[in-house]
Amino acid sequence: MAKKKVMLFIVEGPTDETSLSTVLNRIFSSSTVKFQVVHGDVLTRDFTSSDKIVAAVWDQVKAFMGEIYKKSDICRIVHLTDMDGVFVPDDAVVEDNAMAAGAPPLYTETQIQTPNRVGILDRNKRKRKNVDRLSACPRIAGIPYSMYYFSLNLDHVLHGKTNISAWEKVQCAEEFDLKYGDDPDGFSLFMRGSSFSVCDDYRSSWAFIKTGLHSLEKHSNFGIELPPVEIKEDETIE
Repeated sequence: MAKKKVMLFIVEGPTDETSLSTVLNRIFSSSTVKFQVVHGDVLTRDFTSSDKIVAAVWDQVKAFMGEIYKKSDICRIVHLTDMDGVFVPDDAVVEDNAMAAGAPPLYTETQIQTPNRVGILDRNKRKRKNVDRLSACPRIAGIPYSMYYFSLNLDHVLHGKTNISAWEKVQCAEEFDLKYGDDPDGFSLFMRGSSFSVCDDYRSSWAFIKTGLHSLEKHSNFGIELPPVEIKEDETIE
């Protein structure tokens, strides 16, 4: 039997892998699903040219490969990212002097509240530039590549929660895995047929998230990557 190729998912944190690993291994069973956890957001980095972000993603792929895998072992790179509200108008970023210095931003579906407005505006500018480059990038080092968003963030889309603690992230991820790990059809229905799903086509889904306040709201285009599932008459989607 031929060795399965690796479908590599690049994610920001370990709870992303916890939430998705089991069910994605079942959905994409013809490949070996693996995760590269960045432990941060490569898209917020500042680069001298737009091609540098492509190289930075390739560095993550090489870090995954190490001494175990070769480039030819990887059939596809799928990059999952939070939007963090980076495409909202600048006036939706509000300085709150009552927040402690150095406190993380507080997100709502209409505003980013922060003790450091200038810093968040700078972050948004950097990430927008990198998202624009990667969302139009079909291959990295010759390997098919696509990027999908979970807006405001993955916790918002999968668990319906924002601004949660590290402990809550772990708890929600484990509960999500228990719910959908053995239900790939249910997961596909959830991602493709929910009110947050933006699944018409890849290009238009990116145009959508870059307008208005959509990058703060609950939306995801990840359903585009998943197989369609027939909805039964007595079935409802959360």
